[in-house]
Amino acid sequence: MPSELDPRSRAERAPLLDIAGSRALPSWAYTDPDLWRAEFPAIFFRHWHYVCHDSALAEPGDYVTTAIHDQELFLTRGHDGGIRAFYNVCAHRGHVLVEGRGSKNRLVCPYHAWTYDLTGRLIGAPGSGKTEGFVRSDICLSDVRVDQMLGFVFVNLDPDAPPLAEYVGDLPEVMRAAVPGLEDMRPQQGTDYFGQDIACNWKVLVDNFLECYHCEPAHPSFSDLLDVPGTTHAFGANYTQQHVPGACKAENAAYPLDLEHDFIDGTFWLLYPNTIMGYLPGDPNFFISRVDPHAPERCRRHADQMVLLGADSQRDEQRRQWARDYVVAEDIALCEAVQRGMRSKGFAQGHYIINPDDENFTEECVRFFHRRYADEMGDALSVPAD
Repeated sequence: MPSELDPRSRAERAPLLDIAGSRALPSWAYTDPDLWRAEFPAIFFRHWHYVCHDSALAEPGDYVTTAIHDQELFLTRGHDGGIRAFYNVCAHRGHVLVEGRGSKNRLVCPYHAWTYDLTGRLIGAPGSGKTEGFVRSDICLSDVRVDQMLGFVFVNLDPDAPPLAEYVGDLPEVMRAAVPGLEDMRPQQGTDYFGQDIACNWKVLVDNFLECYHCEPAHPSFSDLLDVPGTTHAFGANYTQQHVPGACKAENAAYPLDLEHDFIDGTFWLLYPNTIMGYLPGDPNFFISRVDPHAPERCRRHADQMVLLGADSQRDEQRRQWARDYVVAEDIALCEAVQRGMRSKGFAQGHYIINPDDENFTEECVRFFHRRYADEMGDALSVPAD
């Protein structure tokens, strides 16, 4: 595993040149442990993060756990039908309350059996009846903001952040129009082929997702399935969209298509900072995923693959196997190679290709991401004066 020490001392770092204008983020933004730590209060603890589809919390008592960096959380559906989110910690001595996924009518801490109802209220504390100053009704779990978009459940650690509906803007309407039947789709179990540690900074993975400039040289079967030169881009206040029209080949280098009934094109969205979504040609499908930073040079992508109930499992498996074995494998290799390059003393700050006459040959979505990132990181991105 590479050292956490950046290969260039701060004194060696060149001044930033036109960041998010004509020049990309500096290489040390992808390796520096101090900057990585600064990203959590500046970005990750302030924005909405995808957790699960609401069908994962179908019945009262169902729960799922997640974590935003070192902040462990759980979500549960109450007997009133509402979904709530809490910090996953007992109010008594700080023990974690639940693990993984499951269903519980009450939440019992495994340490001292303090018990909470599904609204987070303390309803049992052994031996507390005669404890001076102990008021059970004053004690409850610490809650976290939770909201939904099109059945996808998000959390936000910032109590003052804009509501999810305000943050996403017109994105739900855009997605409904692009993905017929989206709200009728459900997650497939056992399809998280993105669910692995990747040896790159989280921003390398997002950068790679945000441009198809690399698609023709690096993804030959993808580029036979879709008309990559026809790619177009659109932007909301907090999201990017890449639309890639179909190549309209029933037989192609990826998998067969039914040109009369299938999705033919592909559209891909980033909801800033780290929620990635989209669909591929074939029978109706959708994926939604979250890129989590695990270390300065490691990340993990968690994904839900969505299909309509009763979908053709054989065709769906064929598409998923191709995505896993080709596009995903190719992208992981690319991103890990880029991360190695970020440690080179011969590379300081990248460039963008911005071609207003040919949207395929443009990295405007990457620049959008970098501009947002630079604005939020502020002085943490500056090079200290000697």
